[in-house]
Amino acid sequence: MSQPNITFYTNPLSRGRFVRWMLEECGADYETVVVAFGAEMKDDAYLAVNPMGKVPALQCDDTVITETVAIIMHLADLFPDAQLAPSVATGERGSYYRWLVFAQHLEYAMQDRFFAVPDSAERRKSLGYGDFDSMLATLRQALTGKDYLVGGQFSAADLFCCSMLGWGYQRAQVLPPDDVFQNYMQRIASRPAFARAAALDDALIGEMPS
Repeated sequence: MSQPNITFYTNPLSRGRFVRWMLEECGADYETVVVAFGAEMKDDAYLAVNPMGKVPALQCDDTVITETVAIIMHLADLFPDAQLAPSVATGERGSYYRWLVFAQHLEYAMQDRFFAVPDSAERRKSLGYGDFDSMLATLRQALTGKDYLVGGQFSAADLFCCSMLGWGYQRAQVLPPDDVFQNYMQRIASRPAFARAAALDDALIGEMPS
């Protein structure tokens, strides 16, 4: 099957960095379109791509995919030779989906901590992620004594989870020091595709007007 024409809409200071990493892991050929925050991201031309006026977005031939985790999942399926999603036959596909969605909930928990959203028993009962400390404890337990979240090899779930943890440590600064998380991040982020993606995005940052 031939590869579709892929256009990647991003900003190097956004979650698009996670998708760039995934594209590099897949070995995809793609065109990058940088969309500036502010008026450009909300103008009619870009709203025709993503009515939410947010990046990243991915156009594959005539199909547009938005939402970072959806893009990552789609790319894993689109490039099966990269082996970034466990086979259904292994019985591990369900766990893979679980941890991808868990990492998305982790972002919500960290965002609430970053913005100092008040916690309460009622909120913990109603929120899908429960509470910040339970999220971290669950993830720590899943990673203790393991190199990867699912099975014995790297998957898109590790890419997304590592990306979320990186945001929590480096940008939001809401995560406590933790050897389990930090060793995991170091291991996952040592991949050559991560370095390539980071270099491409960092170069774009250098080209942006100050």
